[in-house]
Amino acid sequence: MSGQEARKGDARRTPPFRAVVTGTGLAASSGFGEDRIWEAVLHQRSPVTSRTYETGVGGSVRYPVYGIDAGELRARLTESERQAMAEWGLSGDVDLALLIVTIREALRSAGLDPDSAGREGMNLSLVIGHENLGTVFLVDRLLRSGGIVPSGPDEALPSFRHFQDSFFHIQTFPYLFYLARLFGVNGLTYTVNNACASGLYALELGRQLLASGSTDAVIVACSDYAHVTEYLWLQDKGALSKKHELRPFDRKRDGSILGDGAGALVLESADRAARRGAGAVCEYAGGSFGQDTWSLTLPDVSRHTYSSVIADAVARWGGAGVDLLVPHGAGSPLWDRYEAAEIRRSFAQLSMATPLVTAFKGYLGHTLGASAMLEMLLMLRCMKEGLVPPTLHYEESGAKIELPVTAAWEKRDIRTAIKAVPAYGGFHAACLFKTIDLKEEYGGKE
Repeated sequence: MSGQEARKGDARRTPPFRAVVTGTGLAASSGFGEDRIWEAVLHQRSPVTSRTYETGVGGSVRYPVYGIDAGELRARLTESERQAMAEWGLSGDVDLALLIVTIREALRSAGLDPDSAGREGMNLSLVIGHENLGTVFLVDRLLRSGGIVPSGPDEALPSFRHFQDSFFHIQTFPYLFYLARLFGVNGLTYTVNNACASGLYALELGRQLLASGSTDAVIVACSDYAHVTEYLWLQDKGALSKKHELRPFDRKRDGSILGDGAGALVLESADRAARRGAGAVCEYAGGSFGQDTWSLTLPDVSRHTYSSVIADAVARWGGAGVDLLVPHGAGSPLWDRYEAAEIRRSFAQLSMATPLVTAFKGYLGHTLGASAMLEMLLMLRCMKEGLVPPTLHYEESGAKIELPVTAAWEKRDIRTAIKAVPAYGGFHAACLFKTIDLKEEYGGKE
């Protein structure tokens, strides 16, 4: 046999690397679990309420939010998970609870036992995407303390003594340990913070870990609890709606409304998933990423980094084209206009028609560090159903938007879809997904 023939034979025996999503878990203001959240989308429910934050010195702040049901979240935790959080001093950490609930759902959805997924001959890794892991819980305790009195004349930092466990947790690595312990993670563990693009950066890191052969499967999870400090900071930046309406790309848009949410998925190589008899939600074909440095909170309109990453992702993995694009769609007068212009530019560069666009923040609120992951998971549900929901609260296109934004239900075959985000910090990301039938392409379980 010639060397060329041998190489061809090797190629047949070892399929090219492809990453697939085998399980998902979601939590949002409309409920827990993908089916419940999708049902809320089907009924076009927009559960905006208000949250009152009580300080420890008699003050309070009231703000609009797409808020989760805290009682239901706690009820979703198992008794052993509640005991573990209490042991770690984190019973009130909503971000951690959201991660636990959605990771457990994603593992079960993937056909993996949440209690032993990393102990059955599988090397299981974990990537967390989060903007302020551990910080909110500490800030709560500080704001509500009402002042800490020194215990003696030699104590210079009484607040550190009182809150030292919470100060320890802002280092973030304890969360990797806690989640690894709960779910049997025995491979590589990372935390990622790329602002609103965190979910896509975390996903790509998971894909690279799989492609390198460093692990068998990766849990990728993001969460965000809409804390008062996030509200106050973004309000100061002029990013939030004064009308308390979130209207992506609409003429009357005036900003965002924060939301609680979390999303998790299990990522595996296609051939390994097929060998263990798993189904695939979709294939994650790949992503493109870029960094701007002009401003922390404003887009650089001169560099066109966002259009470049979208065009690159589509050119490398889009094939004949893209059927659906889910943008950031934050409802910001400035950012929506910038995003629309860059989306149009990206497909014009490729001499392609701009695909159908739908935005999900009207259903979910702006879930910040969890937004890219949560909205991407809803996009995958659109692919599964062959159904694109209208962009909630979108009635009339804003000036210079000029995008095919959905205003009504669209029934269509979605074989290729892209989730894209231009984020604070100059982070730009676009990730492309395709439908895949593992049984048809790779055969059954060995």
